[in-house]
Amino acid sequence: MNKKQFKTFAKISISLLLLYFVYTKIDLSQIIDLFKKSNPFIIALGILFFVFSQLISSLRLNYIFHQNNFHIDHLSNLKLYFVGMFYNFFIPGGIGGDAYKVFVLNKQFSWNVKDVTKSIFYDRLIGLLAIICLLLFVGVYIFSPRIVMLLVGLTLSIIFFFITKLILNRFFKSIDSIYTKSFIYSLIIQLLQIASIICIIIAFNLDVVNYLNYCFTFLVSSISSVISFAGFGAREYVFLKASTFLSVKQTISASIGLSFNIITAIISLIGLLFLNTKLKLVGNQT
Repeated sequence: MNKKQFKTFAKISISLLLLYFVYTKIDLSQIIDLFKKSNPFIIALGILFFVFSQLISSLRLNYIFHQNNFHIDHLSNLKLYFVGMFYNFFIPGGIGGDAYKVFVLNKQFSWNVKDVTKSIFYDRLIGLLAIICLLLFVGVYIFSPRIVMLLVGLTLSIIFFFITKLILNRFFKSIDSIYTKSFIYSLIIQLLQIASIICIIIAFNLDVVNYLNYCFTFLVSSISSVISFAGFGAREYVFLKASTFLSVKQTISASIGLSFNIITAIISLIGLLFLNTKLKLVGNQT
């Protein structure tokens, strides 16, 4: 078993272990009943917010590509992005979504593998830092709910932004020119996904005490999802453990995380359409 296979095996194992733990703590019949009674129109709106977040995510990646002189038109990049999502979700043990992008771009345009990989790494890294930034902003207020703490949280987030930009610029000189705009893209992506989570909560007709608690939990689950396969298991586990924090039953809490993962999986199937039509990219040098 090589390093890549071991990593995939470890992620799948973690997902299965966490899913087993979660589903021994909840009532599946209650989850089914919750979905049956949910508002389908609000769920559809939540799906729409998630789709918008992926469109922005595709724009962020293409912006980074263009800044590094990898010119792809937006539609071609979007197709590539969705196929990457499909690989990440439905091809366990196979080529990952990011590796697929590198492979296709190298094959189609003979672009340097190392440089393309670096661009995709920047995309992932900046996205992660944006989540941490939002966690700082929301977290400070949640654990000390006073208006002044919103200002403190905002200040800490701004400081975090500039410190990370300074540090990254010392290690990756080429990241400085793309950092600010990519960071803004990332914030928009997370806000759209938070809107998706809120739609799920509303669709379930939950009596919510504090929506910010759900936002905080979702952001934590987004970070923790990197240790599992396609986020399954980890996100449900985080929401399950946060049930007391959210003032809801464990079954309901875990259902929120599960619903978001299901939405992600459904949208990832879009990539299958472009996979079957033999994806071809179109170079755009303008």
